[in-house]
Amino acid sequence: MKGEVIILKKIDKFFNVTKDGSSIRTEVFSGITAYFTMVYILFLVPNTIMASFPEAYDASGELIATAILSNGVTAHQMLVSLTMVSCITAAIGTFIMAMYSNLPFAQGPSLAISTFVSYTICLRMGYTYNEALAAIFLSGITFFIVIILGYEKKIQDAIPTNIKFSVTAGIGLFIAFMGMQKAHLVEANSNHLVQLVSLSSFNYDAKSALLCLFGIILIAVMLIKHVHGAILIGKLVCIVVAIPIGLVKFKGVTMSLESLEVIATALRMDFVGLFTPHNGYGIAGAILSVVVIVSTLCIMDVFETLGTIIATDYIITLSKEGNLLDRFHKVLKVDAISTSLGAAFGITNVSTYVESTAMALEGGRTGLSGVVTAILFLFTIFITPFASAIPSAATATTLIMSGILMMNVIKFVNFDDIEQALPAFLTMAMMPLTYSLVIGIALGLISHTLIMVFTGKARLINKGTYVLAVIFMLQFFMIQ
Repeated sequence: MKGEVIILKKIDKFFNVTKDGSSIRTEVFSGITAYFTMVYILFLVPNTIMASFPEAYDASGELIATAILSNGVTAHQMLVSLTMVSCITAAIGTFIMAMYSNLPFAQGPSLAISTFVSYTICLRMGYTYNEALAAIFLSGITFFIVIILGYEKKIQDAIPTNIKFSVTAGIGLFIAFMGMQKAHLVEANSNHLVQLVSLSSFNYDAKSALLCLFGIILIAVMLIKHVHGAILIGKLVCIVVAIPIGLVKFKGVTMSLESLEVIATALRMDFVGLFTPHNGYGIAGAILSVVVIVSTLCIMDVFETLGTIIATDYIITLSKEGNLLDRFHKVLKVDAISTSLGAAFGITNVSTYVESTAMALEGGRTGLSGVVTAILFLFTIFITPFASAIPSAATATTLIMSGILMMNVIKFVNFDDIEQALPAFLTMAMMPLTYSLVIGIALGLISHTLIMVFTGKARLINKGTYVLAVIFMLQFFMIQ
């Protein structure tokens, strides 16, 4: 017992747990909560990447497990290998983040960027997945250089205060909307995009939606009663309730040693192919295309992470005066390293998850939360069928509740002044409506810049804001 106390004291001192206003118990709860909130992404990203291989699907869109892909492996082997890499890189990235920055952030393959890679870089622009990995590696190097040169401070300064507030609120809307979709509370509608699920049907979707509503109300009641670990407890209750009502489905893939061989051979970066002309403009066109792709990947990664940082900044007091920006610098540096490391392993950009805000909301204040999450990410390799069976209704409760709690910053946006209101509104609204943090920030900055210019206030605009606005406009025309 005495030895355990000594170990706990050393852990507390190493992570400054007590000093940062937390406790080891809270950090562990926070890490577990984050894992249950984010683990679904580790399975969703590989499935998204598989879209890069159209030969893997039949006419109805179903995956053909035995289909031989362009890289010589079967669709099943590729999916299993990508899932293993997803878990490994999430664990490594989160662990490095925890140890280096001592902040409650988790990392893993970005769903938004994997979608961009699959549907834009591979399917639309004609690059192979291995060529895309090479571009991702270069984007990580570019990201790292930007951080080393100190440009991240200029990027932060270039974002107006009202847009920073709206970024937090927009992320709240975004992750709450993600949660509602995951729980099937809202569903697709051909006339007006989304609608409320038919709760009276009591089918799978309806039961999932009802369980989610029950879960968020339960969590809200526990938060009002100041129950410690309310979000995690509510999530676990939902998982237990989901079993007898038929919402737990074992749909995961089982890992094998064969996957390691596939990772080593089929998931290699192809730099030669990346710089081979993919259009009719020769080598010059090939280089220009690579520059556009790499810069776009870099910008997406930077602003996904920056958005999470901004949101978390308004949830917790990260550190004492003078150390805050230094720790943010560390977060971005780890993000850049993880991106290149992930590409070397064979996965799309490893970035800081926006769902990390759930970690902070549960009380996490140090990297100890991240260490717990990293261990669970790695352990997922051995329990994939069980981890993938976590009902979406349970995951959704954290996303929705986190979104609700993040909306409190909206009171700081001056909606009486249209000069501030319009950019803030576009930032908030376009994040969930376009399913992209980057597009929300981009439209907020562009609208802010144009309003200031056309009202004769151009001189008041930060030079960095001009640069970002122009870059985003070029990206829209060249990539969208």
